[in-house]
Formats: sequence, C-alpha cells, structure tokens
Amino acid sequence: MKFTTDLKSITVLVFLLGIFFIPFNSFEGYSFLGEYSRDSCVLFFLLSSVLVFFSGKIKLPLRDPIFHLLLVLLIWFVFSIVFNSYDLFNYYFKHTSGVSRFLRQFLSLVISSLVLLITFYNILVKYELKTIIYKIRKTFLYSLIVVVIYGSIEFMILKFQMNNLIETLYLFDYFPFTSVNIDKWTHRISSVTFEPPALATYLLSISGWMFSYILTNKGFKRFLPGLFVILFSFLSESRAVFFIIIVQAFVFALYLMKDKKFNKLFVKIFLISVFTGSAFFIFFMRTTVEYVYDEFASFKIDDDIHSTSNKTRFGIQAAMFEVFLENPVVGTGYGLQAFESKEKYPKWATENNWEFRRKHLNEDHAPFPPGFNLYLRILAETGIIGFLILIIFISSILLWCYNKTFRRQNDETIIALIITISMVGFVFNWLKADTFRIYGFWLCLAIIMGIKQQQNKINGAK
Repeated sequence: MKFTTDLKSITVLVFLLGIFFIPFNSFEGYSFLGEYSRDSCVLFFLLSSVLVFFSGKIKLPLRDPIFHLLLVLLIWFVFSIVFNSYDLFNYYFKHTSGVSRFLRQFLSLVISSLVLLITFYNILVKYELKTIIYKIRKTFLYSLIVVVIYGSIEFMILKFQMNNLIETLYLFDYFPFTSVNIDKWTHRISSVTFEPPALATYLLSISGWMFSYILTNKGFKRFLPGLFVILFSFLSESRAVFFIIIVQAFVFALYLMKDKKFNKLFVKIFLISVFTGSAFFIFFMRTTVEYVYDEFASFKIDDDIHSTSNKTRFGIQAAMFEVFLENPVVGTGYGLQAFESKEKYPKWATENNWEFRRKHLNEDHAPFPPGFNLYLRILAETGIIGFLILIIFISSILLWCYNKTFRRQNDETIIALIITISMVGFVFNWLKADTFRIYGFWLCLAIIMGIKQQQNKINGAK
C-alpha cells in the first residue's frame, strides 16, 4: 500500500515537471525522438506514462462519446492510407519513402492522442479534480515566471541595446533544456523556446489558466499573470497569436458578463481598459495607427519584412488545397500530402524564395515542409470524410465547453472556463499550424473526460 502511494506521488511529480518544461525547447534536442526531439516535456510525460502503467489498472474513457469520435478519426486516418496504398509504395521525397513517412506521422499522433491523453486522464481521475487542476495552474505560473524573466532580459538586449545584460542572459545556458540564442537578425524574442511562434503558442496554451487567477485570487497581483500573457504575446511579434489571445480575452469577458457574481469585476476591468487604452491611443496615436497599418499590411506577399514567410505559408496552403481538389473524398493518405504538394507550389511562392530552395524543396534538408494549417492538411490527406470527422470531434468539444461554461455559472465552472478559453485558442491556432502535437490540447481534453467521469460516478451513486 505504501509503495502504491509513493508511486502515485512520484507519478504526479513527474507529470507536473512535464507541465513546467513545456516551453523549454531551445536546446539541441534528442534526434531519436523524431518530431518530439526538441520537446523536453515529453521526456517527463513518457516517464509518467510508464509509471501509470506500473501503478495498477489503466482506466480508459470508453463510455465517452468524444473519445469515440477520436478513435473514429484515428481509424479513418488508417483507412485513408489503405485507399492510397498504391501511391504509398511509390512515394519518395527527402530520402524518405511513403511508408516510412506514414508510420512516423501516425506514431507521433498516437503518442499525443492516445498515450499522453490516457496518461493525463489516469493521473487526473485518481485525484480530486479541483486539487490537481490548481496544482497544474500553479506549475504553469512558475514556468511563466521563468519565461517572463528570460524574455524581459532578451527584450532589453534586442530592443534597447542593453548589451551589458548578455552575460546575465547566458546564465540560462545552465538551465535544463535551454540554449541561449539572441536573434539579432529579426530582433524578435523567443524566451526559453526555440522560436517566437513557439513562444506565442505556449502563451495561448496557458492564457485561460492565467486569466482564471483574476476570479480565484484577491488584490492587484491576480491580474499580473494574464497581463504578462497578453504583453508577451504582443512582444513575440506573432501577429496571428496576438489576435488569438485577444479573442481568448474576449471569451473571458463574456463569462464575466454572463456570471452575475463577476459583473462588477467586468465593469471595473472594462472601464480601466477603456481609460488606459484611450490615454495610450491619444498620446501615441500616430505610432499606434502606423503599427496597426503595418501589421495588416504585413500579411501581403510583397511586404518588405514578411514577404518570404508569407509567400511560403500561402504558397504551401494553396498547394494543399489543390491536392484536396484532386483527391476530394479520401485524400492522399494521412501524413503524405507533401509528396503531392511539392509538385504544386505556385510560381509566385517559390520564385526568389530561399525557404523553398534551401529547405522545403531541398532533398538533403530532412524536415518535411510544414502545412501551416491543420484543416487544409486534413482535407488534403484524408479528404472530406476525415475533415468532417475532425470538425464533428472539435464541435463536440466546443459544445461541451459552452454548456459547462455559459449555461450555468457556479464555482466549478471556473475550471470549465479555463478549458473553454484554451480550446478556443487551439481551434484558431490550427489555422496557422498543422500539428496535433499540442500538449495543452490533450491535457484539456483529458480534463474534460475526467470531469465527465467524475459526474458519472456522482450520478451512479444517487
């Protein structure tokens, strides 16, 4: 009995260490982990999976309709390969066969969608949910503090040329899974992550958790975690993610308006935001207008600063849509769209574009071209059938979020609010990212399943 208790505590500790290290991926990584090579957190998550396996009976959410939809989605991904088996054995690109590409991609998906999801679920259901969720939130806060400290020093070096802080920043080289890199080319901050978009994705993943401090804590300090999330999403200069976090903040504001208990808090936040926003706009009107114009203009393919990345992103997306039009029902097979897309990149995207020349069309550059949009990727790889299953799967999650967050307000709905804000962020983020390897998504899905399992237990006891 004591051994079981100790193992349970160790499992939770390892799991929380994984949560803490989610943003820490600026180190070189471990190549044997493939797609997960840079993700230090997966080392702890997989270890916690092993510990869960040895801790006793594995629980599965077999009665959960959302879990059923997930299984249907995975099964269809396999069928998409069966229907494309002839092409599968003839594909070859970047010294990689179609079979090898599918197996790697599907194994990566299974690790996230089944191994980690079931691990998270088993850890959650063995604790009182509110207790373990608040532990997760505090762990996210601790990691955010490190991200903010590193990012602040990095920002002062890059934007204010405070080079005397460089030696201080390099102390983070002694921090686990962290390799200091000062980007003096684009002058964008990435903190402990390996690139600015990775920092932005981490921030949208934790925004709901940090906003919830406003509801559960007292005093001015409760606003700081949320403010830091918004501020650093802006400083990361990730245009799309800053917009996503503003949408997440809007969802939070809707909750404050809906729950009578927080109406006064909403009015205070609204008035302060309007006052400070108006004052900032008045004193910095010209700068603000120019910045907003530049941000909208930066999405053009002839923008001086972002033209290359824009042409790459839009060109790849256009090619994937062409692949879908040629394979509308079952797609090319899960993980295989790049074998077809490489022949369809538009000339306006590839011409004078070093990213295609050196990376995406370079046979000796091992990584495959990213899709930059999960929905288009699923359309291209699994056809309209896979796309519809994915949309039903996501819609069922969002429906649960709406019912639990907005139809009835009580103390327990704060947890549902965290999940809702997070899920809205992930759904929008997939408009610019093509990977299921989003740890926050699977964590939130495990929490949904844990809440439903807890409710079923309560209903069964009545």
